[in-house]
Amino acid sequence: MSGADTKINTTVNHNKNDKNNQNQNNQKSQNRKDQKITKEFFKFVIPSVISMVVSSLYVIVDGIFVGRGVGETALAAVNIVYPFNMLQIALTMLIAIGGANYFSQYMGKGKKEAANNFFLQSMIILIIISTLLNILVLAFPIQAATILGADAELLPLVVPYMKWIAFFGVIYMTGIGFSIFVRNDNAPKLAMIGTLTGAVLNIILDYVFIMEFGWGISGAAIATGIGESIAALVFLSFFLKKDRNIRIQMPRFKLEDLKKITFSGFPSFLMEFSQSAVAFSFNLTILAYIGTTGITAYSIVMYICSIFNMVLIGIVQGSQPLLSFNYGSENPENVQKVYKLGLWSNLISTAVFYAGVFLFGTHMASIFLPGNSEMIQMSAEMMRFYMLGFFPVGISLMNILYFQVTEREARSTLISFLRCIGFVQLFLFILPGTFGIYGIYMSFLCGELCNCVISELLYQNSRRKEKRKGQKVSIGLNLDHKSDFKSSGGFS
Repeated sequence: MSGADTKINTTVNHNKNDKNNQNQNNQKSQNRKDQKITKEFFKFVIPSVISMVVSSLYVIVDGIFVGRGVGETALAAVNIVYPFNMLQIALTMLIAIGGANYFSQYMGKGKKEAANNFFLQSMIILIIISTLLNILVLAFPIQAATILGADAELLPLVVPYMKWIAFFGVIYMTGIGFSIFVRNDNAPKLAMIGTLTGAVLNIILDYVFIMEFGWGISGAAIATGIGESIAALVFLSFFLKKDRNIRIQMPRFKLEDLKKITFSGFPSFLMEFSQSAVAFSFNLTILAYIGTTGITAYSIVMYICSIFNMVLIGIVQGSQPLLSFNYGSENPENVQKVYKLGLWSNLISTAVFYAGVFLFGTHMASIFLPGNSEMIQMSAEMMRFYMLGFFPVGISLMNILYFQVTEREARSTLISFLRCIGFVQLFLFILPGTFGIYGIYMSFLCGELCNCVISELLYQNSRRKEKRKGQKVSIGLNLDHKSDFKSSGGFS
């Protein structure tokens, strides 16, 4: 072999080694990026899940103490008021999530003043809406209770409970709004601490007011309200921190901003209100086919399933700041990574929770009404069917969030609306007449499967459009580079 050949081979080997080293370095760099985004994902999602699960304890602990300390009828009364609780949360999400989405987007763009103004506008609007809603309920409690489905037997218990819930409603809704913005301003742990503090106090006061003082169902509502108030004070302590991005000052109201907040938050409103709409629809159907006994059993199912529903919502809300920030900073690769992490987290957690319900559903139901074997068995059986619906729910929720963040509000609104008033109600109308009580149980799964299929088709359609757009941008960039190269004398 000649010296020239040896030199060529050596050069080729060096080039191969350099290329291999470069590939290895690129792979290591990619792994570090993946680890970083995964770490950030769990930094936001874990406190968010804990916060949402704990917040669901406000209602669930009320149910446990009311069931044990007051009775079955009172437990049914608490369940009747549940849609009003969800309406409060839904209206809060309409404004707070809509504002927080743009807050994080503008932070991603480096526009801190504009981001803070979205926070200020959102909180003022939220205070106004919460004041109007809760004053209306306090002024017309009997009419509100009747609309929710309370009959003559339940009305004396529903009215006092709902009046106290409305009395603390402004503090409750404002506190949730603050917690969402605190999380989006990179303080997810403080949001979790505030929620935990309120929940622990609520549990203690539930025992004192119901079991010791004998205040009955009103004691449960008062305990919840005091817990919510303390949580709101913890969230407000965030403004004492020096490194915060959100600040209290006079907002600059802009009609365009208000439109953005509303359109972006409307799917979240529907997402939360869907729980109320589904619960209301099931209450009416169960009353018609089973009666008050069925309502009590369904209330136990709702308490237990609401815990897991909060897990899914916690994953979605924990994903939102990262998705919004990366979308605002024009990083589509990270947007997809966070989306997939959220999707798999939803599916895995659903499988784990369903296994627990399938194996220990009877024990879970017995926490609420110990000794009532018939009611416990009915609740456990209903739960095993009902819980299956959360597999498609986890996919739909992430798709709704993805459409919100990427400013495809029409798609997210459509899926959210169908989850409120759509396929679930359709199957509640059709299946019970054919399959009886089991038709009621299966309606939630069948309805959510239809919602999931539509959301996934829309998501795949969006991804195809994004890829085509990306390819056009890539071709354009290549042409620009060639043009620049020619103008500098290349290949002339």
